Amino acid sequence: MNNIITRAVWGALFVVIIISSFIVGAYAAAIVLGFFMCIGVFEFYRFFEKSKIVQPKSYSGILGAALIYTLLILKQINLVEFPIELILIPIVFLPFLFVLFSKQKNPLLDLTVTFFPWIYVMLPFYLMFSIYNYGLETEPQWLYIIGLFVLVWTNDTFAYLSGRSFGKNKLFERISPKKTWEGTVGGFLFTIIAGVAYAYFMNGDLIFWIIASVVISPTSVLGDLIESKFKRIVEVKDSGTILPGHGGILDRFDAVIYATPFFYLLLTVLG
Repeated sequence: MNNIITRAVWGALFVVIIISSFIVGAYAAAIVLGFFMCIGVFEFYRFFEKSKIVQPKSYSGILGAALIYTLLILKQINLVEFPIELILIPIVFLPFLFVLFSKQKNPLLDLTVTFFPWIYVMLPFYLMFSIYNYGLETEPQWLYIIGLFVLVWTNDTFAYLSGRSFGKNKLFERISPKKTWEGTVGGFLFTIIAGVAYAYFMNGDLIFWIIASVVISPTSVLGDLIESKFKRIVEVKDSGTILPGHGGILDRFDAVIYATPFFYLLLTVLG
């Protein structure tokens, strides 16, 4: 019971922080997303802290991800006027020198793992801000980004509840033994219902939010499975302990990290 209460309290606090940052404004959204992004990148590097094969450059990787994220955000909200390529190109290409001077056995593998969370973690968080910053004339600025999180959380919640109530057939037992087809279908159906409800209450485009639900539900499941696979590879249970009862930032954002790029593409095409 105590664990359930702890999980509920921290889960609610997490939701409040996320939603509040979007409602407050662009600066708050950028800072909160950037903060979680940096923790997520750190957690990814920590997967390999006991590895004898891979030794990514953690601190350089976190600094690089933070700098790239900051530059992209500043450019998007028009706070910098100079060509950011002047800084981005050295940040991206100077680390290649590590291969030349490293005495490690697998410098190329170390460099690859160092770069990987820039794509897997940093880029989706930047796209979350891009979704938040999507130009709207009549609707609230947070309409799309909060909708994304609402649909992802709905899918996660009802997939879990449906799986516990009706789950019999395993979805991907080798990676996630608790996930079932029944839970996945339940999450999918309730996500569509949530999309319809969100369109109704927010006076949004019904067709768009139905299509968004159809896209977000499976990509959320895939994001969860991908992070589960990462954790199985490195043999860890949770990505971190920052959220009692929930694990780490990657454990909380795994679904939305993978769903975000596809929702961004959908928004760009249909928005």
